[in-house]
Amino acid sequence: MAISYFPSSADAARYRRLRGLGRALNERILQTVPSRAFDEIAESLGVRRNGILIFATEDMTSVLADSCLYDWYEDGKNVVQQYAEAHPAKPGTDEAYLLAAYCRAKYRLLATQSAVPDSGLYCFDALNREELFLMDQAFSHSLTTEATAVLATRTVPLGPYWMTGGAALPVVSSEELRSASRQIEKRLTRDTDEGPAPFPTLIIRACLNAGAAEHIVYSGAGSMLKERPRIPSPPGSKRRPRLI
Repeated sequence: MAISYFPSSADAARYRRLRGLGRALNERILQTVPSRAFDEIAESLGVRRNGILIFATEDMTSVLADSCLYDWYEDGKNVVQQYAEAHPAKPGTDEAYLLAAYCRAKYRLLATQSAVPDSGLYCFDALNREELFLMDQAFSHSLTTEATAVLATRTVPLGPYWMTGGAALPVVSSEELRSASRQIEKRLTRDTDEGPAPFPTLIIRACLNAGAAEHIVYSGAGSMLKERPRIPSPPGSKRRPRLI
């Protein structure tokens, strides 16, 4: 790898602290998501049909919640950015640092390269053409002995390394991604001002269409969306798992 960063024990401890803080922060931000944002994002991801949320697995709520936080826009800002402006954290605190990092989050397609046990993974981002270190202790073990995997995931910058923003989806079909890329090229001409962003919702939908929901990967005990969020149902609707 071209990057020279190597994680220290202090970096790992800081990551765990911020990851833990992120769980509570995410829950607070989720309470500010408008109901129509859930509806529109669910439609974009293909998990809402005839007013009903249809999930292949119960853990799909984490994918939906993550996309609602970052991929639904109003007046040119996503829910995280709106929250950061409406509820500014005290300057100099970990929460202020984390909120600022959330506002610079990127969605990536990460090809894993090598692992540092108990720390994370060196990866190459095929979307942004960047090399980076992903701090994630669970991934550092689960992917150590496997062939190169490709993960579609949100990443949050924490100085010299990044952490995942929630549930990651394995890329199990290159054809689905190629189809999504063609749609993105046709539809994505500028930043989104209102409603769901074509990118990365098309990437997420492509992964789900290929069956990635059956292999949702969490980043361990510290995952910020490990606890299933409470998602408001559209009026008159009900949830049911998809039977497969």
